[in-house]
Amino acid sequence: MGGSVRHQKIKGRLSRPLDKRKALLRSLLRGLIISGRINVTLARAKEVKKVMDKLLNISQKNNLTTQRYAFTILQDKKIVYKLFNEIALKFSGGSNTRIIHLFPRRGDGAKMAIIELFN
Repeated sequence: MGGSVRHQKIKGRLSRPLDKRKALLRSLLRGLIISGRINVTLARAKEVKKVMDKLLNISQKNNLTTQRYAFTILQDKKIVYKLFNEIALKFSGGSNTRIIHLFPRRGDGAKMAIIELFN
């Protein structure tokens, strides 16, 4: 019997406490919105993809509520403006981010990836 209780299903922690994890994701999301692509580890790319897809979906409804929600995540008015007035106009609904796998990092062998916005 498969229950829906998530005991011992640790995912998306990135080996950080909550406040530092939020700051890391916020920084990566800002970089992705500004430049359109970033080079990160695979685990970070997967977490950024989850949040970025949600932000792109809510940015399709350009109203005050969705802008305030995006601001609670990004904490920067200029980035929110760019998300809603430049990026959201280019993209339609659905997943508009892609993860491209790269070779492992030389120093520690971590799996690397590029996450980018695409049409």
